[in-house]
Amino acid sequence: MAYSGINFAPMNQTIKLVPYSPPPWYVQYAPEIALAIVLASLGMLVLVSPRFRSIIMRYLRF
Repeated sequence: MAYSGINFAPMNQTIKLVPYSPPPWYVQYAPEIALAIVLASLGMLVLVSPRFRSIIMRYLRF
């Protein structure tokens, strides 16, 4: 068969229509954000709840 002059790409080459863009920062740091929210909510519970406050004061008392 004669060479037609058209350069065909290999069959396993993928054509990317949208260039790669990294995920936003909040997707990358989602576990750390979730952990910070949980720890902050526990801290606020200790500050607001008298029961938890008394437990903390009992353990911190020397």
